[in-house]
Amino acid sequence: MKAHEELHMRSIARTVVLFTAALTSFAAGTGAAIAATLPITWLSMAPTPFGTSVPNNSVFNLPGVGNVTVTYSIPGTFTDSRLQNACLQNGSLVLGPDTYTWTSHELFATVLNTGPDPLVPVQWTITYTFPSTLPAGSVFVGIAGLGATTSFGGGTSTATVNQNGTFLGDWSGGCGPWGPTQFTGGVGTFQMQNSLTGAGGADPWWNTPLGVVRINDAVSSVTLIFNQLRGDGVGGNIGYVRYDPTPATTPTWGRLKSIYR
Repeated sequence: MKAHEELHMRSIARTVVLFTAALTSFAAGTGAAIAATLPITWLSMAPTPFGTSVPNNSVFNLPGVGNVTVTYSIPGTFTDSRLQNACLQNGSLVLGPDTYTWTSHELFATVLNTGPDPLVPVQWTITYTFPSTLPAGSVFVGIAGLGATTSFGGGTSTATVNQNGTFLGDWSGGCGPWGPTQFTGGVGTFQMQNSLTGAGGADPWWNTPLGVVRINDAVSSVTLIFNQLRGDGVGGNIGYVRYDPTPATTPTWGRLKSIYR
């Protein structure tokens, strides 16, 4: 074999080896879990003052999303307000390799002042409508304050969302006592309630801390359905995470091709 032909064959063999190694690295990289810190931006209901009623059909800007319309259907036996709880600020929850964080947080909160006796939970709903359909996994729901009691015939406040969801966990900020959230998932729906039934704290007992759920569907709106006990105060809100599923550390086809240039 001539010298230049042998050199050419060696060059081809080296290229094949490098290409195979790069593809192996690419496959391994795309299959590996890459940890990320993902900030949740909770909807702010400003300029409504804290402690005052939020006007129905209000429009608030959510960074990364745009204008969000908030509509609710609440019986006259309730009062509502924009509420901020110091214990629920500056949170952090871990799901798999990812850490979800937030700084400012607030709630659309209600109190049922009068209701049936024996206790029967009274329903109200709130809907958040987005300007467009948001990707699966980018919308989050936060629920807090769900109580339960054995008094007056007993009962439990619940929050239901008719979407697929993954429970990230509870955040309490070190305050308490709290009753951990009991999360029950199903196909196309999930429900949250207090996991404790024994006496403790103010009756209805054992407020839940901030339970956070990731919505696993692409959605143009999210509706929170509350069934609330007399005397209980509960609250909810939605948040948004902007997440690039292809971080810079993940090999891409373009980066592979650059190896051979």
